[in-house]
Amino acid sequence: MKGTRSLLAPYAVALLAVGSVLLLTLLLQPLLKPSIFLLFFAAVAVSAWYGGMEAGLLATALSTLAVSYFFLEPVFSLLVVSLDNILRLCLFVLVTTIINLLNSELRTAKQHLQTSLQKLQVSEARFKRLVESNIIGVIVANMDGAIAEANDAFLRMVGYSQEDLLAGRVRWHDMIPPEYIETNNSAIAELKTKGVCQPFENEYIRKDNSRVPILLGSALLENNQNHIISFVIDLSKRKQTELALSQSEERYRTFLEQSSEGIWCIELEVPISLDCPEDEQIQHFYQYVYLAECNNVMAQMYGCSRAEEIIGVRLGDFLVASDPHNIAYLRNFIRSNYRLIDAESHEIDKQGNSKYFLNNLVGIVENGFLVRAWGTQRDITERKRAEAALRQREDELRLITNAVPVKISYVDSEQRYRFNNKEYEDWYELPASEISGKHIREILGESVYQSILPYVEAVLSGEQVTYETQLPDKDGTNRYVNVTYIPQFSQEGKVAGFVALVTDITLHKLAEAALKQSEKRLKMLTEKVRVIPWEVNANTGNFTYVGPQTVEILGYPLSDWYTDNFWEKNMHPEDGKWAIQYCQESSLSLNNYEFEYRMLAADGRVVWLYDIVNVVRDENGPQLLHGFMIDISDRKQAEQEREELLKREQAARADAETANRMKDEFLATLSHELRTPLNAILGWTQLLITRNFDRATTGRALETIERNTRSLTQLIEDVLDVSRIIRGTLHLKREQVELVSLVEAAIDTVYPAAQAKEISIKCKFDPKVEIVVGDANRLQQVVWNLLSNAVKFTPKGGRVDVQLECIESYVQIRVSDTGAGIAAEFLPHVFERFRQADSSSTRSHGGLGLGLAIVRHLVELHGGTVLAESPGIGQGATFVVSLSMKAI
Repeated sequence: MKGTRSLLAPYAVALLAVGSVLLLTLLLQPLLKPSIFLLFFAAVAVSAWYGGMEAGLLATALSTLAVSYFFLEPVFSLLVVSLDNILRLCLFVLVTTIINLLNSELRTAKQHLQTSLQKLQVSEARFKRLVESNIIGVIVANMDGAIAEANDAFLRMVGYSQEDLLAGRVRWHDMIPPEYIETNNSAIAELKTKGVCQPFENEYIRKDNSRVPILLGSALLENNQNHIISFVIDLSKRKQTELALSQSEERYRTFLEQSSEGIWCIELEVPISLDCPEDEQIQHFYQYVYLAECNNVMAQMYGCSRAEEIIGVRLGDFLVASDPHNIAYLRNFIRSNYRLIDAESHEIDKQGNSKYFLNNLVGIVENGFLVRAWGTQRDITERKRAEAALRQREDELRLITNAVPVKISYVDSEQRYRFNNKEYEDWYELPASEISGKHIREILGESVYQSILPYVEAVLSGEQVTYETQLPDKDGTNRYVNVTYIPQFSQEGKVAGFVALVTDITLHKLAEAALKQSEKRLKMLTEKVRVIPWEVNANTGNFTYVGPQTVEILGYPLSDWYTDNFWEKNMHPEDGKWAIQYCQESSLSLNNYEFEYRMLAADGRVVWLYDIVNVVRDENGPQLLHGFMIDISDRKQAEQEREELLKREQAARADAETANRMKDEFLATLSHELRTPLNAILGWTQLLITRNFDRATTGRALETIERNTRSLTQLIEDVLDVSRIIRGTLHLKREQVELVSLVEAAIDTVYPAAQAKEISIKCKFDPKVEIVVGDANRLQQVVWNLLSNAVKFTPKGGRVDVQLECIESYVQIRVSDTGAGIAAEFLPHVFERFRQADSSSTRSHGGLGLGLAIVRHLVELHGGTVLAESPGIGQGATFVVSLSMKAI
């Protein structure tokens, strides 16, 4: 409604203007009579100015009608008869029309001007927004190199600040590297000639002297030909991207060259629509597809040395069109939406030899047309040949199983038949097609199935099963059969199925012993299915057949076995000579023989083999040897482990017997050592009780009692110390100890005993030895034990040397004697508890064999070490205690 009023407003103004002028003219008619149209010109002008051309024309028409009706003769009539009045009206209409046109043009020009101003304001706002948004760098500069204005984006690009800009330190001419000066001069010349220059790549030197790659575009300002405005775009990220792309392409090229697979790209000279029928597409492939790119590995697969030799070859030149498998290969490519994985193809190489490849390829589709395809391929020719050989061996196996008088079948994990030999099929009078895929319950019947179900469950759990049962024959009679189930394991270790060997033993019940021996051999041959069947030409000694199990057991490919002297070369060095000699001699005189030997596997393992050999001979002697190699490594390993276990048991028993003997010796020694002082104490005590002695005799008795009591106390202390050591309750009371005084005190303690045996004690103390930290009583016990031993085992007139010195960060106490010495074989055991070199020595010198064990433990508690040295029996001994200063 508001829009309708705005549209009618110009016309309402025209009507109002004409009406107002009409009323005013009527009022002023006497004054305006000479020029009656004067005020109506004003009405038309106002209407045209306000409402435009249409409103002005309406005012012209209304004014003409009003003048004709109210002011021209005849009055109040629209009929004008006077020629003068008609001319006046026409002149009025003409003049007002001109006024309308002029007003319309003026109005249109004004509207255009307003529109242009609005666009200019919008443009300026956008440019200002672009500059202030700092998306790209914008500068205003002069030809002399000075930059007058620059936004923050540009300043960040070149590393300058607004202060640098205001100070005049930012000059584009100074930021141009020398190698870009010529390029910039060309751009300036283009600017002067054309006013603009095309954007070009440039570099600016940043404030920190690093460089920034840029894209620069410039134009001269229209009002000042010496000033230019330029946009600057930072190309750093693009350059990095280009570098990354270049490196990626380099890696791609390297991958092409280093890949072990053939990599290729085929192109269609004429792209084909995806809507075409399959046959038409296949024909199109053979007609228009050619090899556009490949790596050297692929070229070598076709007998060429480099990729350049094969690029451009047509599809039909290497993909055999006559092979139905290749046609199916191309159909699968089309049906799989032009993407194949692990698809086989049959092709021919440069020499025309058949080749088989495993391909992965993907088609490139553009606008509904297939234009090219990328792919990789692996040469599986040898694998296909091996598969063909395996199929041949399978056919031979079927022929062999059909010739064997044993019913053989293979049942999968779902208890369904997958293979049966002819003997098995004849038993049930059913062809293979009616047995294969059926559940064993359907063939055997419910009652028989229930009777063998436990055995079936056992073999499907991974256990080999052998049992005897009765099965109904085709004539209804029951036959005794021996059944063996051998599980087959998948690569994941799960049971995939089992082989059933059913032998009719009805006629052989009386020969059960021979049958058991045969079953034992059969079990040995088939245990874990680690049996290698083989055949050798007796005249050449070379293998003519080896079963594929050798790859799993020994790791050698089948082709290696057919080379000269392969068996001899890979025999264990210790078995090769005798095994070959035994085989040659046995083959001349025996029809069957067995022997065990070792072979070296491909990975260096030693594999024990049990070889069963059968000799086929004619009038000229042995012609053919065949048999089975059985892997008995597990059995040999078990035997070896059993022997090692037996040795360990024997060693443990010997250790136990030694410990028991040492315990008995210790108890005997302890009782002797306790009895000696006790007898002396008891004897003198009884004499003192029953008799009266003089003072001298009584003093000697009391001295004897005291000395033996001290000896007895020392024995008990040693035993208690050992007990504390065993329980781990022996602890140190650490304090500052003057080691020289401690050693001297220990020497004073043993000095009377040494003097009694006329043994000299020589001391040598290093003055660098100062106060240390340790348990004074225990350290003195260590020194006293070593000195006591030295005095005890040194003969009359001997010498004991005591040295105390600093060696680097250690304090070393060395006690040497010229006594009985220590045998070399006993040195490693000298610090063990209860160990003594000679029991007779113990009796003559006394002691429990605990002193040195206590010494070692006390020294180790102080963080030190003790060792014994002796040149041999009768040459004395040296004991060295080393204590770390830090440990102390």
